[in-house]
Amino acid sequence: MVRFDPRVKLLVLVLINVVIFVSPDLQTEWLCMGIIAVLLMLMGCWRQLWYGLLIYAGMMGALYLCALADNFFTAFISMTIICFRKIMPTVFFASGLMATTTVGDLVSAMQKLHIPKVIIIPFTVTLRFFPTAKEEFAAIRDAARLRGLRFSMERTLVPMMLRCANIAEELSAASVTRGIESANKRTSLRELRLGLPDFGLAAVFFALSVLAVMGGVPALYAPPYG
Repeated sequence: MVRFDPRVKLLVLVLINVVIFVSPDLQTEWLCMGIIAVLLMLMGCWRQLWYGLLIYAGMMGALYLCALADNFFTAFISMTIICFRKIMPTVFFASGLMATTTVGDLVSAMQKLHIPKVIIIPFTVTLRFFPTAKEEFAAIRDAARLRGLRFSMERTLVPMMLRCANIAEELSAASVTRGIESANKRTSLRELRLGLPDFGLAAVFFALSVLAVMGGVPALYAPPYG
């Protein structure tokens, strides 16, 4: 399994958006998805790989079926699917990034990139909030099942909202205790260093970005949808 520097992963995340939203053709998007798939394989993110490919293939299949029927309803569905398809490569890679990168490494990478603390602190609290909120929701659901209660807005969402307020306060207190507001330079247990795989990965996506800006991959096949 290959470990990439979090700074390079963040750079690649930005370059993927450049490729997808600048590229005028579908072939470049397919090439980008293929490179991301290989990258997830190298990082050992097999679950994210198969889920992402299945969802993307489902979108492409739905677009093909919509192209067979020419009416307003299918055109609206196609436009909606294309909007989601455009953000799919970013979500595809971000799922692997979050699965292979700890919050501490992300914070250390953002500090090395000289990102202001007003951005780092909310980002850190948000990343730690959602996994904890997911565990609390599962606990509330299990407790309701033990008591024989059915799912309802009042029995599930109201306790969840109260727990979310407590979680936010606990995470804020934990962050302050760890010295997140300290003006001193933060240290990390794992020193981040750029290696040959990092430079290679950055070069591949820089080249792909240049290719997208210059017009993308020459079309060998023109699908009936964009």
